[in-house]
Amino acid sequence: MIQHLRSISVASLFISLLSLAVFAQSGGTFSIEKSVIAGGGGQASGGGFSLDGTLGQSIAGTSSTGGGFTLVSGFWAGGQTAPTLRNSPFDFDGDGKTDVAIFRPSLGQWWLDRSTAGLIVHTFGNSSDIIAPGDFTGDGIADVAVYRPSLGEWFILRSEDASFFSFPFGVNGDIPVPADYDGDAVTDAAVFRPSSSTWYIRRSTGGTTIESFGSAGDKPVAADYDGDGKADVAIFRPVSGQWWLKRSALGVIAMTFGSSTDKNVPGDFTGDGKADIALWRPATGEWFVLRSEDLTFFSFPFGTFGDVPAPGDYDGDGQIDAAVFRPSSTTWFIKRSTAGTMIRQFGGATDRPVPNAYVP
Repeated sequence: MIQHLRSISVASLFISLLSLAVFAQSGGTFSIEKSVIAGGGGQASGGGFSLDGTLGQSIAGTSSTGGGFTLVSGFWAGGQTAPTLRNSPFDFDGDGKTDVAIFRPSLGQWWLDRSTAGLIVHTFGNSSDIIAPGDFTGDGIADVAVYRPSLGEWFILRSEDASFFSFPFGVNGDIPVPADYDGDAVTDAAVFRPSSSTWYIRRSTGGTTIESFGSAGDKPVAADYDGDGKADVAIFRPVSGQWWLKRSALGVIAMTFGSSTDKNVPGDFTGDGKADIALWRPATGEWFVLRSEDLTFFSFPFGTFGDVPAPGDYDGDGQIDAAVFRPSSTTWFIKRSTAGTMIRQFGGATDRPVPNAYVP
């Protein structure tokens, strides 16, 4: 949630600025580079914050960080404000919000209704491909991508210029599970091989991780469960309703939550920076979320039998929103945590909602 720096008296600001050489200033989600407010005592504002300045800052040219923004300070002037957008899943225009989008297998078409940049259509892939979107180029915008099981090959359509590249990684029968496993803000190609319960991760920082985790019949549910910025290898075991998480910072943990007929929809529903174990129950249209903070849970009804779960951060507030696509009426129902419920028609009855790509 964006915090606001409101009017601060000149005297108190002068004292606080003297202390910034030791303590970090926090608040907001901005990157600010300033030099001098001509004449001193002026005001720098923009993007939802207001900051009164004065002369004599003792931290000229140094950095203070905290609360989601970085302040590179000289003498408050010149410079610019640049909002730091959240890295939301399925964000095809880089505005920090998940976009309503569908893949049309019959035509190999992607219809992306981008929340800021508007509608765009790409023909990329075929009906036998598995959709695997993610930010493979590290520009902050999700790339259209597919995994072709018959070849074990990945095809990536660059968001920068609509050119594409491809590479082999996997074999027929593998399940694509791309995510940022090394914490560099670039999606890594990865597959889970059910036949051997083995994970193969092609790290964008270099090298390949090969790891056995899981057993026959398990479903991959990779997400960042410990909040260290790296996706964790994880599985859901339908036969026992167990989640096994191999957290990169906190180690292995197992929990029983859900049943074999539930749809796994892990994500940060509570906004604490950690993915919560979560599921959607088709029989009742109910969502169940196990809070990462204290392992208590909450539930709520949203959807009905026949819907397709399509969770994402549709309002850009850092929390995953419950959402479903209803093929019978080609309608999206999105329970936005900040902006309220949105209902809209988009797509066709046989289309697959893109935010459903990694729901096993």
